[in-house]
Amino acid sequence: MIETSNEQANELALKQQFLDRAKALSKLPKVFRCPQVTLLIAESVAFGVRAKAEISDAAYGDTGGRKYWDTYLSEAISVYSLAYALSVHLAEGVEQLELARIAIIRAFRDAAHAGERWFIGETAPLLAVEDGQTNFEGLGKVKVHPRAAVEWLLSKPKREHLVPESLRSFLQSGGEPTNGKTPTAPRPVTQKIAERFVADYISGEQAAGRCPTLVGLEAAAKKADMRGAREYLRAAFRRSRGAEVRRGRPPKASTKIAEK
Repeated sequence: MIETSNEQANELALKQQFLDRAKALSKLPKVFRCPQVTLLIAESVAFGVRAKAEISDAAYGDTGGRKYWDTYLSEAISVYSLAYALSVHLAEGVEQLELARIAIIRAFRDAAHAGERWFIGETAPLLAVEDGQTNFEGLGKVKVHPRAAVEWLLSKPKREHLVPESLRSFLQSGGEPTNGKTPTAPRPVTQKIAERFVADYISGEQAAGRCPTLVGLEAAAKKADMRGAREYLRAAFRRSRGAEVRRGRPPKASTKIAEK
């Protein structure tokens, strides 16, 4: 009984230490406070202290994490940093923290393969991530628009569990990024993206009983706003079976052909 009381007292003392440190962070500018709060929560998880809401309240005066998430979604962030922040708020232990981080990075890798346009710049390091990989040091330069990335996770039934409840509540309550709109600048189309687009186009045309054509492919690509991918698309189309390389209507036969 005495041992149990001592354990509870130690847990409360440890928790109070985390809250005191969070209170000290409240004096920092938002740009520095946000990542430091993330690290503090990660440390609390490692020590088995469940105090995410209390830490948020001490650092921001907000138990729901609204101000915290508003800062995180306000501008571009590295894919690794976003995955780390999400995993910290999902986990209740060190092992869960690691598993959640890996699952989120793999989800973002699949999004990059699918050609999602909320990535910024080169995505090659992310596309190279393999199943079973646990070292992600090379992802520091791969950036994303965080709000669009999170909304993509929420739109996928197999991925939505990777978004923390506090972040879901923030978005559902009408949370807006600082700049009001999520940038949608087009990103370069890679060869793999083009090949997947061609495969999807051909499958769709064949399923509808139509013969896939190069003209139809280019029209579909234009509608999907796939800029700068013309050569990749044409090359992938020519390599595909069941497709017809037709650039338009064949010329009409001359009416002056001799009948002899």
